[in-house]
Amino acid sequence: MGLDTHEPRGRLALYLRRQYADGHAVKRLARDIECTPKTAENIIGGCWPNSRHWAAIARRFGADVLDAVFAPEIDDTLARLEAEANALERALEEKRAAARQMAGRRARVAGRMAPGSEGMEP
Repeated sequence: MGLDTHEPRGRLALYLRRQYADGHAVKRLARDIECTPKTAENIIGGCWPNSRHWAAIARRFGADVLDAVFAPEIDDTLARLEAEANALERALEEKRAAARQMAGRRARVAGRMAPGSEGMEP
């Protein structure tokens, strides 16, 4: 079963592989986040780290790792929310246009029924 780089754990593994591309990735990651080499190997292999190791990774790499791992979900969510907001704005404008049209019809009908307008055609 291959590593899925379309999910957070796969993106984390890919990010870490790139950070340690010059060699000894497992040993260096283990030293950087203070874990066993087996744990580091598992994380680089695509296992999600526990909270202590994740915090150490975030401290070590900062916002870059957060962006690499979570930005795609945030971007997808933001795009979906913007599309929903645009659809709601279009629907609201359609309702407002319909209300303006009905208000105009009501004004015309009221004008026809006003006193002194008996001889006017509908």
